[in-house]
Amino acid sequence: MSILKNKFLFPAVLLGLIILSSMMVGESKASSIGGSGIGKASKVVNQDTEIPICLNRGEIPEAENHWLYIPTYPYELETYDYLGFLSGQLIQAGKVDASKCPQGGLWDNGYANPCGMEASNDAVIYMQNVYDDEILAQVDTVGVPPVMIKQLIRYESQFWPGYMGQYHFGLGHVTNIGAYTALQWNPDLYDDICISTYSHPCEYSFYQAPFEVKDLLSGRLLAVMNASCPECEYAADIPKAEKSIDYLAKVLMGYCRQTSQIVENSTSVNPNLIMSYATIWKLTLYSYNMGPTCLYNALQSSYNTIKNQTDKKMDWALISSFLTSSDCLQGKLYVDKITQPYYDFPYP
Repeated sequence: MSILKNKFLFPAVLLGLIILSSMMVGESKASSIGGSGIGKASKVVNQDTEIPICLNRGEIPEAENHWLYIPTYPYELETYDYLGFLSGQLIQAGKVDASKCPQGGLWDNGYANPCGMEASNDAVIYMQNVYDDEILAQVDTVGVPPVMIKQLIRYESQFWPGYMGQYHFGLGHVTNIGAYTALQWNPDLYDDICISTYSHPCEYSFYQAPFEVKDLLSGRLLAVMNASCPECEYAADIPKAEKSIDYLAKVLMGYCRQTSQIVENSTSVNPNLIMSYATIWKLTLYSYNMGPTCLYNALQSSYNTIKNQTDKKMDWALISSFLTSSDCLQGKLYVDKITQPYYDFPYP
């Protein structure tokens, strides 16, 4: 759940995500997406023998540079924002003294008021930048755009690495269904969690695992994402939170692999042929927030408008123009918020 704008998991989205998540990577099968469409992939995207679109950066357009740029140094990711939710967590945990502020520095909803944000500013600046080394490293170790990771964290959790409510864990507010999806679609993440749980790799794929094993492993992933630590200096286990960046990047890569298959299922075309690197990552953010149902339907509709046009590709503007219902529109706003201009990086 984004702490800036709530996310809702609609039943059709949940159904579609469960069905699509049941597909094995590398196995072709029909996939029913939500209640309105049947998608049959002519083949599953071969992500082992070609450059997957999730890694195929190519030439980044200047208009997308602000969120797909790869900094040379971690300090280029630094931010100095006032963050009401993060400040509120620090004040409530007793790690910041806001006793001289009205209402103890807090609004009734637990966010910090202006005085509370001033009182916690030093700690907030530290916590929004302490992960920058790990964030930047993910472009080399996993292949996920680092600026996008930082923007997603800022939007989802405001750099608070604990949990929110009963269902959202860590810096990226990963949910239980999100953990299932990521473990299904990213074998590297699955191996990491198996080793973390059993001290050795699992003997079978996540797809083949019994339900109770899937439940155990997804719970384990959520546990390693949650860096709450009431006795720690910032009420957070910072080294654990830093390590969780790698897990979050692998979750996002799992979603990108799944999103590539959604494109294949809805169009019967390899995504490398009909969209760009920037577009697949925007679609990945959409799926991360909303699940596959709205996305699948929008991909089908948008592809029908360009399939007879030689060399015409699908972009976010076209695809998102079919996300018109109130349920679907929320995810569009989520993507636009995370990928809107924030940094002013030089264009190569």
